Amino acid sequence: MTTTPGTVTTKGAPDPAAAATRHVLDHAHLPVMTLRESALANNTAVMQAYVERHGLLFAPHMKTHMAPALAARQFAAGAWGVTVASVQQAMVAWEHGVHRILVANEVLDPAGLAWLASRRAADPAADVLCYVDSPAGVEAARAAQAEVAGDLHVLVEVGFPGGRTGVRTAEEALDVARAAHDAGLSLRGVSGYEGGLPGVDAARAYVEGVLAVAAAVHPLVGAPRALLSMGGSAWFDGVVDAVAARPDDLDVLLRSGAYLTHDDGFYAERTPFGRHPEEGSLVPAIEVWGRVTSCPEPGLALVAVGKRDISFDEGFPVVRSVRHVRHIRPGGTGDVVPVTPAPGAVTVTRLDDQHCYLALADGAPGLAPGDVVVFGISHPCTVFDKWRQVVVLDDDETVLDTITTWF
Repeated sequence: MTTTPGTVTTKGAPDPAAAATRHVLDHAHLPVMTLRESALANNTAVMQAYVERHGLLFAPHMKTHMAPALAARQFAAGAWGVTVASVQQAMVAWEHGVHRILVANEVLDPAGLAWLASRRAADPAADVLCYVDSPAGVEAARAAQAEVAGDLHVLVEVGFPGGRTGVRTAEEALDVARAAHDAGLSLRGVSGYEGGLPGVDAARAYVEGVLAVAAAVHPLVGAPRALLSMGGSAWFDGVVDAVAARPDDLDVLLRSGAYLTHDDGFYAERTPFGRHPEEGSLVPAIEVWGRVTSCPEPGLALVAVGKRDISFDEGFPVVRSVRHVRHIRPGGTGDVVPVTPAPGAVTVTRLDDQHCYLALADGAPGLAPGDVVVFGISHPCTVFDKWRQVVVLDDDETVLDTITTWF
């Protein structure tokens, strides 16, 4: 995949007239999603240093961005490979040259399982894994492996009551592990997901239980080293605490993905780096730029940004967050001095498909049609999937690059 530095895009094709030395507002068709290069560089370095410091392998979750250019950045920094949530996402990673892939999900689709089982025939150095958590999953994997005369590598997923996938008890985990072993699958270890738990203490206790399951399953693992995979982006410090006393022949593979861009909401409140500032800090990289189109009554402004452009499932966009200041551009050009609203002065109260409702409190900047509002977001995963191309900016807001997403 190639991109042209300095190209500014919307959701469609790039504008070939854009120049690398121009401000994003000089050529972008708003709304536009942007990433700060300095934040991406900081977050990449901080997270890779964290996993290395704690002796972990790292397969950042590519589903967050589905941008091969960003995955290449993570891989170049030292990631073992990537995590994905589906076979289709695995195919994207594979076609862009990443052949170490963890599908962090059960796969029961025969065609998908056959593709996974055939990867080592396509590249003997590849390492591609998926989950099983039931006899039905084991049987589907066995049948697909036999059909293509392939080699399917699996982890037994261990869940928790009320959570999502994964067996609920250690006994069930051992039963599924034995079934996978007896079916001729390549059993590599166990996996889990602590992100759905309410806090770091609950996450730590859960991971301790998964570690115990890993020890029980270990004799069934054919490889010299067993694998335990964990990790969302909220409680991975609990994972680190829980696996500190792991056996020497057990590798721990962390899967966090939202760290790369961070955010101004959900993960800003939960990131382990907030609890452990000595480990480093993350910087929100994502901004969505929109233009004010109407100010129909006092205290209300409408911006041409909506549910089709920005995430809203884990909280509305913000114009000013507790940890990071966004801004307003009077007149909507790059050569004006940005205006920073006071806390609570400009608040998103509602999103339609293509409209954002801003409530303007006393002391808010005097918004007018044509002004530009720069929003921070909550939950990176559900803003990336709204954009086919994303603009990368320098700190002076000049355009450095345009990257493509593959959703």
